[in-house]
Amino acid sequence: MIDKSNTEKETKSCGYQGYEFGAHYPDSICFEGYLWDADSGDELGMDNGGDIPCPACNRSEWLAYYRSEIVEIGEEQGFENHHHPRTVKYGGFPEIIRSDIDAMRKARRWIKRGWYRGRKERQIEELGYAS
Repeated sequence: MIDKSNTEKETKSCGYQGYEFGAHYPDSICFEGYLWDADSGDELGMDNGGDIPCPACNRSEWLAYYRSEIVEIGEEQGFENHHHPRTVKYGGFPEIIRSDIDAMRKARRWIKRGWYRGRKERQIEELGYAS
């Protein structure tokens, strides 16, 4: 008897579905730790995606992937002279990230770091105008 698991490659999915590809309905699905556009491809499979780590089963890589974007949010807030950094992300953080205390703590730290950079840039620019 042939063992079916040895002849077919088993696909892994944590079951995550999200909004990462711009639709107003869940359009991304997890496949082996990375997100794919469910609307792409044909009957042979999806052909768009595979770059964005899954926030559910590949959380540390997801945070690393969006780190520069998260820091930039803080920079914009600091440059625009917000009095305090706000923990926001365009399009919002996925629910799975919002419910993870450690992930949100890290995101807040990165936003605050960017906020300080943005305030410093604003001060430098204002000094340049005053001269």
